[in-house]
Amino acid sequence: MHKAAPASTIGIIALLLTARLAADGPLDHDDVKRLRESGQILPMSQVLEAAYRLQPGQLVEAELEREDDGYHYEIKILDAAGQIHELELDAASAALIHDSDR
Repeated sequence: MHKAAPASTIGIIALLLTARLAADGPLDHDDVKRLRESGQILPMSQVLEAAYRLQPGQLVEAELEREDDGYHYEIKILDAAGQIHELELDAASAALIHDSDR
């Protein structure tokens, strides 16, 4: 026979789900500013310098995303031949995590 969960257990599960959803939600300007000021992420200019060393070209798009292991920048760069390259860099160190071409 299946017993109903106590109300306190349901409340705790609801709080955990809410916290998890909030953690996975989009980052706004204030979030990014707080992360930058606390040193959790590098300035965008520094990350872009690292990206351009890896792939010269023109910036098409850059997004800061929250991942399980921290924050990542997804950067799209248009090269001289017209090809778009997607790089994923660690937001704290600017280290390359993934290159769509490699």
